[in-house]
Amino acid sequence: MSDCSFPWTKKPALEDALVATSGVFAEYLAKHGYCAAVTLKYSSAAAHFLYWIKDRRCRISDIDETLVDLFVSRHLSAWRCPPTIRRGGRASVRYALVPLLKMLREEGWIAPIAPPPRSRVEAELVEFERHLREVCGLAISTRRVYLQIVRSILSAHFSAKAFDFTQLTARDVRRVIQRRFSHWQPTSLRSVGVSLRSYFRFKAINGAAVDSCMAAIPQVARWRLESLPEVLTPAEVARLLAAFDRTSAKGLRDYAMARCLTDLDLRAIEVSRLQLQDVDWNQGTLAIRGKGRRVDLMPMPRELAIALAQYLRHGRPTSHSRALFLRRRAPRDLPPKTNAIYAALLETARRCGLQDRLSGTRLLRHTVATRLVQRGASLKIIADLLRHRCLNTTTIYAKVDLPALARVALPWPGRRP
Repeated sequence: MSDCSFPWTKKPALEDALVATSGVFAEYLAKHGYCAAVTLKYSSAAAHFLYWIKDRRCRISDIDETLVDLFVSRHLSAWRCPPTIRRGGRASVRYALVPLLKMLREEGWIAPIAPPPRSRVEAELVEFERHLREVCGLAISTRRVYLQIVRSILSAHFSAKAFDFTQLTARDVRRVIQRRFSHWQPTSLRSVGVSLRSYFRFKAINGAAVDSCMAAIPQVARWRLESLPEVLTPAEVARLLAAFDRTSAKGLRDYAMARCLTDLDLRAIEVSRLQLQDVDWNQGTLAIRGKGRRVDLMPMPRELAIALAQYLRHGRPTSHSRALFLRRRAPRDLPPKTNAIYAALLETARRCGLQDRLSGTRLLRHTVATRLVQRGASLKIIADLLRHRCLNTTTIYAKVDLPALARVALPWPGRRP
């Protein structure tokens, strides 16, 4: 194995393409919000790797994950490099080279990752995913659940033979469901039925006979209105909002996201999708990208507008990204994911002693809707605020208006007058 005996203290020639790539990589890291220390560490690892590529007389177009594995597993383990260039262990060097490969692919300098050869089942799932995305307009997370369930059904039946939907019978569907999903809870079993019905409707559109398979999907008993939705009290909501540290950039961002959840009943994914152009300061509105590619225009409460303005002025890092909320860790030009939004709420809930009450962002939606019902708002207004397509979805909140229910409740038989 060759050594890295190049002079690191001297600046190489500018015409060297590998050195130029190393410089572009440092600019790429800085552009995406990596701090100076991490940029130096990652750039050093990339320069080490690129000089190793040069020493092996490889080209930049030859770089791929296999070459990275060879560099990390064999070259770094040989310990032939000068001590001045050792920055971190093999795991940290491998992690540092991930954004390098991403940059090279974005610039078109190396070939994209070749997809593995598709089986007949995977090809079928690709067409189903396109149907869910383009026809049904389902979100990525929902499509992922549907594909996972349908893949388990098809793979279990067609694992040892070529895929042929006409060979799938109602007995096969029942047998696979009993074997794979019998231990699931009723709430989760409902997602199995919804996923399979969606797939069978997709096949019916393409002319397949699906009546027997559709009838084989078991019905799961579920009583939607069997319990009251769990909510926070107004005092608990006020305590949660007051617990955010608005003296820091992270606290300003988390407080503004929490205001979106408590003031406009947004879902976590809707908060993540917000763009700078969605805020209309002149009209005082906020464009919400919800389910099914819908865009709803919502009035922006004063407290939310103040929170957004303070975050944009004092908390949002400088970035070319159009996302309203940005990550606090590199790459910082991407919006936070839904689990990061929940983690920010849970961190604040721990500070104010509400960690046992805050079970997720959905709890805040229930809280706002319940508060509106108890203030006399109609179900139609609440449905519009929650962006429900069907009014029946909002009827769960009808039972939280206890004073109104008491006026229409019939006396219990045998009760004393």
